[in-house]
Amino acid sequence: MVSLASTPRVVSLLQAYAILGPPVAWTVQLVVGYGYTEAACGAGGVSGGIGLHAWEAILAAAVAAVACSAWAGAIALHIATGRGQIPDPLGRVRFLSTLGIVIGLIFLTLIAFTAAGTLAIDGCRT
Repeated sequence: MVSLASTPRVVSLLQAYAILGPPVAWTVQLVVGYGYTEAACGAGGVSGGIGLHAWEAILAAAVAAVACSAWAGAIALHIATGRGQIPDPLGRVRFLSTLGIVIGLIFLTLIAFTAAGTLAIDGCRT
């Protein structure tokens, strides 16, 4: 098992993932979901053999998994700094892990609301 204290590069990468992962996941959900909806509901009707709601549910689950793992990384960093397992004399890691926890919660909520909205509609409207 890798110790966070012995590898500051892992800590930095985990911080970046914890802060950037949830917003990027939500952006992917919006862009890919919009693109698939346009493809499925357009004149050509290219759906890949999967219904619109199934595709949106799969996409929502995938981006929620990414956002949850980033949020868990932020929580792990926060706990590790609290226990003194990561040297953090300036409090930078603790501050950024707290920021990652807040960002994770906000964007997990946005991912859930986006999924609920896309799954609640009737599908393609002509």
